[in-house]
Amino acid sequence: MALIRGKTARTLITLCVALLVAITPVTTALADSGGASPGDQPGHKIKQPDQESGGIVPGQPKPRSKKKASKKKTTKKKSSKKKKTVPKKPTVAPPVITASFPVWGVTWTYGDADMRFGAGRSGHIHQGQDVADAEGTPIVAPKAGEVSWTSFQEGGAGYYLVLRGTDNRDYVFMHLQKGSLKVRIGSIVKAGQRLASMGNTGRSSGSHLHFEIWLGGWYEKGGHPIDPLPQMKAWEKLPRRS
Repeated sequence: MALIRGKTARTLITLCVALLVAITPVTTALADSGGASPGDQPGHKIKQPDQESGGIVPGQPKPRSKKKASKKKTTKKKSSKKKKTVPKKPTVAPPVITASFPVWGVTWTYGDADMRFGAGRSGHIHQGQDVADAEGTPIVAPKAGEVSWTSFQEGGAGYYLVLRGTDNRDYVFMHLQKGSLKVRIGSIVKAGQRLASMGNTGRSSGSHLHFEIWLGGWYEKGGHPIDPLPQMKAWEKLPRRS
């Protein structure tokens, strides 16, 4: 029994040595090639491809994109106080002028008796009323109408014009200032509109307006003059510009 045990022990030792010799080259080859299983190298973790490339790891929530903070619009709170409304003053329309004294001014005069209608003249009578004032004093339309005549007469009326009024009367203005006419034949004018300026042209001894009123048209219509003074007295009471 002792002999068998000695042989058996030697046989076992020999087998162990043979196994060691057989295993050693394989272990050495693995060590030389650097190959090892993941479990043989503690502390070394294998990265997933998605983690290395920045991709999304399956099972994990997708990263949220950063959004720019939206600016909140600040709305001003409307004041609860009501603004006091100031009532507007009613606009007053300017008065409509339907008639006007033919001379704008405050220093005019009717003159002496020989400046009145009907005063004797050489070969005829005075057919109008003279109004004296400074040269350049505005002459205006006493009524609305249309200018039917403008001309010049050296030895008589000087620069003059005829206004055919909408009231079927003709109004004649003589001895007007040279170059002062603001209208021409065919001009439509309103009452109070400026026509010319007072002058001293033609047969005249001083600055004045010779004013006539005709019924039935002027000379070319075969009408006749009337005394303008009563009508002028009525116009005196109307508002006029100075």
